[in-house]
Amino acid sequence: MSDLAQSLLVFTKVAEHKSFAEASRELNMANSSVTRHIASLEKELGVALFIRTTRLVRLSPAGEGAYVHAMDILHKVDELKRTVHAQDGRVSGLLRLSVPWRYARLYIAPILSGFMKLYPDIRVEIVSDDRMVNLVDAGFDAAIRIGRLADSSLIAKKIAEQSFVLAAAPSYLRQHARIETHDDLEGHTILTFSYAAANDSWKLKKSGHTYRVPAREGKLATNNADLITAAAVEGVGIIIQPIWAVQDQIKNGSLVPILSDYEVTSTAFETGIFVVYSKENKHNPCVRAWIDYVSEQFKLKT
Repeated sequence: MSDLAQSLLVFTKVAEHKSFAEASRELNMANSSVTRHIASLEKELGVALFIRTTRLVRLSPAGEGAYVHAMDILHKVDELKRTVHAQDGRVSGLLRLSVPWRYARLYIAPILSGFMKLYPDIRVEIVSDDRMVNLVDAGFDAAIRIGRLADSSLIAKKIAEQSFVLAAAPSYLRQHARIETHDDLEGHTILTFSYAAANDSWKLKKSGHTYRVPAREGKLATNNADLITAAAVEGVGIIIQPIWAVQDQIKNGSLVPILSDYEVTSTAFETGIFVVYSKENKHNPCVRAWIDYVSEQFKLKT
């Protein structure tokens, strides 16, 4: 990579992490090298790109504009590489992915090495958290999205079905009233997973009828799926989680399914797991390779 392109890459990483040290760790680069790249770029452009204090690093007004152009330039460099390499049959370039972190840990991590062996010329960068980022603005080529998708300009391909389970720890069930119908949930301790916004109610369906259980006033609400699952395992209360997220706990007996004769959800029925990407990336060879690979790996498994 040229010195300018490398400096632009360093700049974008510092901007994203709001930290010189974090950028150096991600890039496997000495702190002094990161500082040198930023200083060189600021000298070249004649502006300060960051506002720096002892506790804070953030983009300056000029830096905010520069970040948008830097991301565009880096994408064009990758596109140029892909175009050149495509002529000799290779798929290569940078593939930036956004993946919910629990799904990344449980399902993407086990298959990632296979993808990298199959496409050794693709450099993969995965940002793993639960933020619902704007793919284009954040510079991602594709993302894994879970649940019902909002209407958008993104293209979505379903790679797996998703169903939910209502569950609690054996210790909780021993100490509280029996739960045999949806009405029996009244008075029980509810633990809720808040993603983009708090859910007002849980929904249960049986024999064509849908029932709602108020969930806004649950004893614990968090956007950390592992935290809420751990609380349930410790007997704090009842959760609704995707089956894929708690299947290990159900298998080892630390969580027990409840009301298995109902269809349940904490969000919406008829959800799924999707790969999403922008129309601009429809013919991106790296994105196509990733979509084909994960589709083959999961084959619409639940």
